[in-house]
Amino acid sequence: MQIDFSNYLDYLWALLPETVLATAALILLLYDGFARKNASGIRALAWASVVAIALAAVANVWLMGVQEVGRTGQIAIDGFRIFTNFLFLGAAALVVLISFDYTEREGITQGEFYALLLFAVVGMMLLAGSRDLILIFLSFELMSLAVYVLVGFKRRDPRSAEAALKYFLLGAFSSAFLLYGMAMLFAAGGTTNLGLMRETLDAGAIGALALVGMALLAIGFGFKVSAVPFHVWTPDAYEGAPTPITAFLAAAIKAAAFAAFIRIFVVGLGDLHVHWERLIWWLAMLTMIVPNLIALVQNNIKRLLAYSSIAHAGYLLVALVAANESGMASFLFYLVAYTVMIVGAFAIVLMLAGQQDRRQGLSDYAGLGWSHPWAAAILSLFLISLAGLPPTAGFVGKFYILRASVEAGYVNLAVILAVTTLISYWYYLRVIVTMYMKPSIEPIGRVPWGNSLRAALVVCSLITVLLGILPSWPLLKARQSVEGLRRVVERVEDSNPLTQP
Repeated sequence: MQIDFSNYLDYLWALLPETVLATAALILLLYDGFARKNASGIRALAWASVVAIALAAVANVWLMGVQEVGRTGQIAIDGFRIFTNFLFLGAAALVVLISFDYTEREGITQGEFYALLLFAVVGMMLLAGSRDLILIFLSFELMSLAVYVLVGFKRRDPRSAEAALKYFLLGAFSSAFLLYGMAMLFAAGGTTNLGLMRETLDAGAIGALALVGMALLAIGFGFKVSAVPFHVWTPDAYEGAPTPITAFLAAAIKAAAFAAFIRIFVVGLGDLHVHWERLIWWLAMLTMIVPNLIALVQNNIKRLLAYSSIAHAGYLLVALVAANESGMASFLFYLVAYTVMIVGAFAIVLMLAGQQDRRQGLSDYAGLGWSHPWAAAILSLFLISLAGLPPTAGFVGKFYILRASVEAGYVNLAVILAVTTLISYWYYLRVIVTMYMKPSIEPIGRVPWGNSLRAALVVCSLITVLLGILPSWPLLKARQSVEGLRRVVERVEDSNPLTQP
């Protein structure tokens, strides 16, 4: 099937996965208005959400056979969008699965929990597929407004309310930077379409408006992806949010922000790489160094994983700076690996936390290797992968990013990535040492292993191991997915000191 965006009705076909998911979210809201507010009703909504995600995935498969006429539409139909759509849908399905027992345990009987989750995914999918600055901003707001509510969903918990307030205020602040940056780029290029913008902005005679616009956009995206020094909201939001939503923030929300980051900087501003790569270079360096050092002294497991998440944003920024085909392919591969690692880790944290998430201290995990060997073993697998030890997905993902940065001439960033990875071994292995080598002070009693939670952990564990052992096919698919993005950088190495060893 061919889609011609000169015919506005074709947008309905181009947005079929998003339409399916948005319609399902509205149906869930209507159903919740008439359903009984009890555990069985919420469980039915959860299963309906899984079905809706599956239907959206089927629509995304159908999109693979669609051809686009022209390249000026507001929505892209390319491998990058399809790949990231599958990533968002998979992350959302895993989060729904790990939330079954959590919502029952915490007494969360509001059905809008799952509807808001689906609306957030719609915003994320639009972000990854948008070719227009206006649509990117609207998509950000759709995603963000849903997530603000989800972060504060435990209404009677002061930590959740505090997390939501901080996230909302700083999120609104970052949105202002994004909007002003987009306005500057529109003034400089005369268009909000990313494809046309690349043609109108002259790399050799770029004006002050475009430079200011790029700087403001980098700051706005820095907040969205938790890059240093714009990361201050992250630990508090991760600690106070319901744990399934913390996993959603760390995996899917970050991936969506990075997808939009690539759409604007690599596609729309790719010919201006020499102007924006210096700023992203410094963001990547700081984001790798600072959170890894702060994480060394964390005694709260959710805050530790929060700073770990910030550090992983730095690794992804390295791939963005490289901006070559290998960098973009390694970026997508690492997003998949990171999603299953972090969702799996938070699933174990959720399971062990108990009522009101009271067990979050590192000391609470003492002796876990003997009292709950399976939980300790699975958490150890995810921590080892997050650290980047072989033969796991985390090791392969970091290796590919290292190789891409060296190929692009950023040997200095590759060295920083390697050194900060070594630093991270301390706090990841510290958790494992606590579980296996320290006596339990207050033993954790029986923990729930619901079928949905088991399924999510099995999927995350298998993907973490398989991506580490057999990475060739996923990397090939990632490389094919970025072929539609125009390759950046006709770079003269001698003219840029930052690319020198």
